[in-house]
Amino acid sequence: MTRAVLIGAVLGVSYTLSPLTVIGCAALTALLYWAARDLGPRERTWFLGVMIFALALRLAAIAALFLFADPARPYANFFGDEELFKSETVWLRNVGYGLPMSPADLIYVFDDVGRSSYVYVLAYLQALVGDAPYGNNVMNVAVYLGAVAILTRYMRAVYGGVTALAGAIVLLFVPSLFSWSISVLKEPPYILFATLELICAAEIVRAPTWARRITAAAGVIFLAWVLGSLRSGGTELAIAGTLVGVPAGLVATRPRLFWASLVAVPVVAALVLMQPAVQQRVTKALQDTAFLHWGHVATPGYSYKVLDRRFYSDVGRRNVYTMNAPEMARYTIRAAVAFVTVPRPSEIESRSMLAYIPEQALWYAIVVLLPLGVAAGLRHAPVVTCVLVAHGLVASAMVALTGGNIGTLIRHRGLTLPYFTWLAAFGACALVRWSASRQARIGVSPTRSIHGTR
Repeated sequence: MTRAVLIGAVLGVSYTLSPLTVIGCAALTALLYWAARDLGPRERTWFLGVMIFALALRLAAIAALFLFADPARPYANFFGDEELFKSETVWLRNVGYGLPMSPADLIYVFDDVGRSSYVYVLAYLQALVGDAPYGNNVMNVAVYLGAVAILTRYMRAVYGGVTALAGAIVLLFVPSLFSWSISVLKEPPYILFATLELICAAEIVRAPTWARRITAAAGVIFLAWVLGSLRSGGTELAIAGTLVGVPAGLVATRPRLFWASLVAVPVVAALVLMQPAVQQRVTKALQDTAFLHWGHVATPGYSYKVLDRRFYSDVGRRNVYTMNAPEMARYTIRAAVAFVTVPRPSEIESRSMLAYIPEQALWYAIVVLLPLGVAAGLRHAPVVTCVLVAHGLVASAMVALTGGNIGTLIRHRGLTLPYFTWLAAFGACALVRWSASRQARIGVSPTRSIHGTR
């Protein structure tokens, strides 16, 4: 009885201080209980231990932000973009209340730059519970950890427990994703809905009944719309990843059709690209991405260039619409190489850039292990593997062709990790199994040889 009273008192005080903290942590607790409900004792201990440790680190970071905030400012932020995001939620709520506001604030509330539906969600939550500049941080932590728990649960059923736990550890502790998850930005809900869309895309093929397959297809359409409302390009990524990944998964389950498609797909693609209408659309799309790339190069911070030199003059940004075919080909190849290699350790020239090295080393390891994971995944779970690869490649292309600022590249490259991490982890497991079997064969062979001579 005394324990129940104490727990109730603590929850009551906590809810009074920060309602969103209690709501977010309670929802996450229920989700973790669901995700761990039928795991073995040892696996459940590892899974819950990793998730609780990840939650504790994030809550400590938010508490430090609160405790060391500048009293001269209304609230502290981890990132510059976060301040505008927090302010927009309060301004939007005030618009709903009909409170008087300055014309400048009204302009910022309805400005199309950086528009995201998540602002409306946070505004509605603050209309219910009051101002929550730090409760929103905790809510995003719960959203992100919930997405990782859902993905871990699904990938465990597909690739096994070791791969699932390894992938979860990467997604929980990679510095860029860790920073996203404690911020009041749109990335945590984006990753949550991208997770649900990915699962729906795979279930279009894997679901046991037609009713569930149709439901999964409807889920892809709805979630693609949600992703597009959260950030620009979200709808295109979801639809393209599904339209490529699902047919590829179906083909991969039929060996003869798979080998025939390796010849037919390049031929069909070449014939399609020879059509003038298609060439015009591709040209316009590449010129538009080059225009965005030029803008990222011109932003403050460390940048990199992938266009020909003539496009970086003072009037070069508009000149990208004069690119010819060879220039577009060079731009595409350089963008792909830069996406994988930037920031190159040999080009780091400042102490601040040294902070990127640990995550860059992990990224290189994922890139190396990815082909192994794809090869093993095509044999083990071809549909999910193809859906992961398709979504990851589409996200990579969007980031590679528009990137130009190193910090922004690392931040946006994190959008590919929820897709590529599982395949890299599965590749690492396959490599370990192959190495162990090879060592076993080497250890057994001399004994057999000796017995044979006898």
